Amino acid sequence: MFDARVEGTANVPREGAFIVVANHCSNFDPPLLGWAVGNSSGRLLHFMSKIEVRSWPILGWLGTQSGVYFVRRGEADRGAQRFSLEALAAGRPIAIFPEGTRSRDGRMRDFKSGAAYLAMRSGAPILPVGFADTHRMFPGGSRLPHRAHVRIRIGEPFTLPHAPAGKLSRAALNEGTRRIREAIVELLPEHQRPL
Repeated sequence: MFDARVEGTANVPREGAFIVVANHCSNFDPPLLGWAVGNSSGRLLHFMSKIEVRSWPILGWLGTQSGVYFVRRGEADRGAQRFSLEALAAGRPIAIFPEGTRSRDGRMRDFKSGAAYLAMRSGAPILPVGFADTHRMFPGGSRLPHRAHVRIRIGEPFTLPHAPAGKLSRAALNEGTRRIREAIVELLPEHQRPL
């Protein structure tokens, strides 16, 4: 039902921890991201997902079988933070959609600061990914997929200042979040960039 083109697979680290961050427009984004990044590196990505997905038919079961870990949105979920930091410390990659929810029209929304927090605490590099036109696969809330030409662009990894201990200031988190957001914006077509 769709054509997917991946660009930038040479940017995916082949070893060590990293944090994949991407815009989010479709329920198909996680498996596409796993295919584009995980397949090119031969590694399992641990996805952070809202806890409600666990109870969804089929997708919930698939998630629990494929490296997904669940987070309670709207609160500081210490268990999810701990799992993220432990996975990164063990050299395993994780994947986060910093918007915290899907954009139905494909245009990127504001970011939460969780990805910046994990990057600064762990020192792991950030791998930005831009999804173009995955929102066209299920337009207008359609339950049936539509044909779409999808492009996945993988940017160059970068790091934020490492702060393994002590209090992280709101200003530092905001700056880290801004850098992550700008790195993804650069990978998106004009019609999906923030207004």
